[in-house]
Amino acid sequence: MKKFDQIKTPLAGKNLIEASAGTGKTYTIAGIFVRLVVEERIPPEEILVVTFTKAATEELKDRIRKRLVEARKAFLGGSTDDPFLNAVVNKHDNQLQAVRLIESALLDFDRAAIFTIHGFCQRILHENAFETGILFDTELIIDQSSIIQEIADDFWRKHYYKKFPEFLGIALKKISGPEYYAALLNKIKNPEVRIVPEIAKPAPVNTIPFKENFEKLKNMWPSARRRVIDLLNDPALNANVYGNLKPSSAVHGFTNREAKIAELARAMDNYTTENSIGIPVFKGFEKFTATKITKSTKKNSSPPDDEFFDICDELLISFKLIEKNVEEYLLYLKTEFFRYAGTELLKRKQNSNIRFFDDLLTRVQDTLEQDGRYDLLLKAVRGRY
Repeated sequence: MKKFDQIKTPLAGKNLIEASAGTGKTYTIAGIFVRLVVEERIPPEEILVVTFTKAATEELKDRIRKRLVEARKAFLGGSTDDPFLNAVVNKHDNQLQAVRLIESALLDFDRAAIFTIHGFCQRILHENAFETGILFDTELIIDQSSIIQEIADDFWRKHYYKKFPEFLGIALKKISGPEYYAALLNKIKNPEVRIVPEIAKPAPVNTIPFKENFEKLKNMWPSARRRVIDLLNDPALNANVYGNLKPSSAVHGFTNREAKIAELARAMDNYTTENSIGIPVFKGFEKFTATKITKSTKKNSSPPDDEFFDICDELLISFKLIEKNVEEYLLYLKTEFFRYAGTELLKRKQNSNIRFFDDLLTRVQDTLEQDGRYDLLLKAVRGRY
């Protein structure tokens, strides 16, 4: 890699400088600015300096101005202890002319073209309204969250209001509502973000097996309740899963196993109420399944057996199929939301004649990608800077 030389590097053409934090980027920019003023006789308003933040912009303005003051002092004194400024002084034959150029630059420094990237694009749009095709009275807003929330609300109404209850039962456990989509867009900021891989719309899952199993479960539970509790208290079951047989410190007069099974039974009571749709299943439901009971049975012991456990097994399998389908559909809807937001955000801001900060960048980019306006805009900007 070639080392950058502030003094010898040509001021024409292109130079890419790669530097990490604290290696003197601002110092180097200030030095190049001085050379452009003294060697190329370019006024500050035609030397374009673009950075990312307002703080960086203010620091650049301060450092460049101070560097110009130091350069003026060096030319007036004929030499300086600063190696860079001393080299600039020695390169210039007419020191009095250099002083005049620097003093003129200092007098006009308030017009220096030092911007954030957003500020630069805003300047281009305002000064080149014809070339960029924008309206003169467009309002710049600092917060577009209300528009984003409005778009998220409309998307939610469009895609969720007519979904079957089982879908909503799972979806609302995984996402909060339209606020989820609003937060997603506020976080990513650019609705045109490309998501890979492309996600196709999943085929709807068959919910009938689940509904049939859930009806069986609801009908059977009241009569099976006492029997199931007794079976789950079987000492053959693993204490790590179903609780040990020692007295409970939390519930006087019961073992840890009895207290834990009683809690599971209450959860099943709530799950099988008349108005319940059964989705999602409650935490710990798998402990009622024959599969879990068999896996949790101690070695050389027989697992408790009951038809109720088999139905719970079938219900959990059918639930997981629905859950997997819903998760795939939610992923698909995420990509759909970005497509929807990409169109709606632009349309609604255009209808209200408002623009957000990032729109400044995208509008300039869009203009540069249009054959009819590309040359006009480039000519206008290149003629100014």
